[in-house]
Amino acid sequence: MAVVTEKRITERLRDEMPLHFKHYLPLGRPEDKDKRGEEVRALSPWVKLCLERVRLVTEAYKETEGEPMILRRAKALANILDNMTIYILPHERLVGNYASDTDAMVHFPELSWRWLDKGIEKEYRDLLDDKGREELHQIHKYWQNKASQGMERNLVPDEVKPYWFWTNHGVFYWQHGGKQGVANFQKVLQVGLNGIIRECEQRLKQIDTDPNIYLHAREYLEQKRFLEAAIITLQAGIRWGKRFSNLAREMAERENNEGRRKELEEIARICDWVPGNPARTFPEALQSYWFIHLITRELELQTNGSGERLDQLLYPFYKKDNSNGTITRDEAQDLIEFLILKINESNILAPAGFTTSGGNLITQRQITIGGVTSDGEDATNEMSYIIMDAKIAMGFVIPTIEFRYHNQTPKRLINKAAELLRKVGGGHIAFFNDGFMIPYLVNLGIPIEDARNYGLEGCLRWGIEGKAMGHRNMGGTVVLPRCLELALLQGVDKVTSKQVGVRTADPLTFTSIEDVMQAYLEQISFFTQKLVAIYNITDVVDEELCPQPFLSSLLDGCIEHGQHHRRYHWFPKTIIQPVGHITVANSLAVIKKLVFDDKSITMAELIDAIMTNWDGKEDLRQKCLNVPKFGNDEDEVDSLARDSIIRSTEVMQGFKNIYGGHFLLDGTSGSRYFDYSGLTGATPDGRKDRDLFNDGTISPAIGTDKKGPTAVLKSVGKVDCVRSFNHLLNQKIAPQLLGEEFLDLFDGYLRTWADLGIHHIQFNVIDKQILLDAQQNPEKYPLLTIRVAGYCAYWIDLQKEVQDQILDRTEQVFG
Repeated sequence: MAVVTEKRITERLRDEMPLHFKHYLPLGRPEDKDKRGEEVRALSPWVKLCLERVRLVTEAYKETEGEPMILRRAKALANILDNMTIYILPHERLVGNYASDTDAMVHFPELSWRWLDKGIEKEYRDLLDDKGREELHQIHKYWQNKASQGMERNLVPDEVKPYWFWTNHGVFYWQHGGKQGVANFQKVLQVGLNGIIRECEQRLKQIDTDPNIYLHAREYLEQKRFLEAAIITLQAGIRWGKRFSNLAREMAERENNEGRRKELEEIARICDWVPGNPARTFPEALQSYWFIHLITRELELQTNGSGERLDQLLYPFYKKDNSNGTITRDEAQDLIEFLILKINESNILAPAGFTTSGGNLITQRQITIGGVTSDGEDATNEMSYIIMDAKIAMGFVIPTIEFRYHNQTPKRLINKAAELLRKVGGGHIAFFNDGFMIPYLVNLGIPIEDARNYGLEGCLRWGIEGKAMGHRNMGGTVVLPRCLELALLQGVDKVTSKQVGVRTADPLTFTSIEDVMQAYLEQISFFTQKLVAIYNITDVVDEELCPQPFLSSLLDGCIEHGQHHRRYHWFPKTIIQPVGHITVANSLAVIKKLVFDDKSITMAELIDAIMTNWDGKEDLRQKCLNVPKFGNDEDEVDSLARDSIIRSTEVMQGFKNIYGGHFLLDGTSGSRYFDYSGLTGATPDGRKDRDLFNDGTISPAIGTDKKGPTAVLKSVGKVDCVRSFNHLLNQKIAPQLLGEEFLDLFDGYLRTWADLGIHHIQFNVIDKQILLDAQQNPEKYPLLTIRVAGYCAYWIDLQKEVQDQILDRTEQVFG
């Protein structure tokens, strides 16, 4: 293996790599406003839209008109892999790209095109020149009535159609997207794509010789078409690797630097072998992994997240190579750092309002480390530490580290996590509790060996490598405080005076907090029904129009059943992502205490204050603000939080998806509190019109947690994560509390968190004065990162309202 001698990769990066790793700057045009009236984020001037994928997928679709969709999708992917531009950057030792250059974005017209067809003439105009914009408009004409997005609008029942556009009601939102699934990387590394092709061919022979299958024509044809499509894509994946091999060999022949020539020759050798064949070495394993990741997560359809346990996947190869002296620890870390670089080349092109909170639009990726083995033993290995050290060295916001914690996690790994928090910033790592998560999954019916192998695909969205889970990239969002608002207004929107929700009972007749709860749950049920109707029809449309034969061939059971993973499901998981849980809980606490217990205000007075946004009623607002809030270990408000969260969860989980399974709730919506609070009026907790909800899903509302970090944990621990699973918990701590002298205290805090059965926790660890200075002088802090809620972002990219909320979060002190 070639050894880099002149500089470590991170040093070379600072000196030589282009600025494309900072794609998004606050360059909004004054004329482009979002729903809050703030400037829309424009892209950095060097970022452009790559039209190659658009051209190639459109070309393939035109050539395959009339063929079964699964085969059209396969041939489209093959056309992309065979004809897209590939490149190898200077110094690069891990190769594979999803666009024509590092500063390019990719478009998926088979999913959606309408928003970009408009946006390319407005806020995204600079992504293309005049010729490119004209070409894109012409291509989009082909996708009218073919792209999946929007198809459901004319298919949903008439009763549901008024709710299709979410700003009509502001209660829920859904979206199209690629179906998630974590490829069986371990299988790919063991048998290669050639081995999986042989499996498909054997299954084809089986169905062609088994009358129990071929006499059932519909099932036979479905299986035959899927298997043929899978083979087309798998063969294309092998050819794609060989294209990089040929390119590296050509570059080696022209290379004058002997060290670089050896690196290119090694790249050529590796890419000639993988992903077609089993990986034999650590570099081959990493390269094969990256090729498969790119195809399944970027090229076939783009989806956020990752989900694989990278330390478990790569460690056996590293251990073997390190033992026989063919790779050192530093060399392995170099390669992991190259992986981090490659991950940061991938952008997600989305509507301007998609991340109105201002987070960077590099595609969100996670690396799961730690946890336990399938036998229940500690899974920590040297690759866990190598990945953490690479992350510390690189410092990019993406990928984040998803740290699986259990009661046997080594102190050394916890200390390494503290080092990452201290040196790079808390936003780069999130902790997940195996003590909660594994029993939770087993309770869902998942075998314990598989439950122990879970990984994190998104902020909190879980998956299991190699299993066909069947859930989409993001679930539908239900805005809980909006449901409470409508419950107090009998379903009438206070701005438009329209009946947008169900007409619940007159709140002036309520005699207890249970009456409020019933009206609130009725609104949730009403809107969840509408959401599920749209959601399920959208899933049917996506199933018909967007099968993913390559990904499906790498998921257990799909080849055996002859079905792509939108049809075959090992576990039929569909998720709903509520926001604003604690805003609701605090509001219920105010109503219970002031209206029903103390009788110090009337329901009429409270509703009038909400209707007028507290105008002229500041004394009343202060009274509401001073009622005890969630996060202070106050049993009365905590029990209301538990009751409201569990009961709202039960309502939403009462609906079924198209696979016959119940919807599950998921806290991955944590950052969406920003997007949806702007359509919700004032709430009884003292919040004003359009002010932000509590951040995350279970975090205390800003400034209300006044009794220290342990009190926060105690409040969250009472909610019962097993029955609600909504728990994205943000905490903010001072950097000095992660110093050597405080490591035992930090370890104890994590153990308390885990012992209380809480699912998740994440930290911001940056001095407040630095954040204030960065807000005033952003040019001094171009790489300062922060955890928002479920994702990590550059401080400079965040809108001021989000920055202000992060500044206002309570800085916890241990001890």
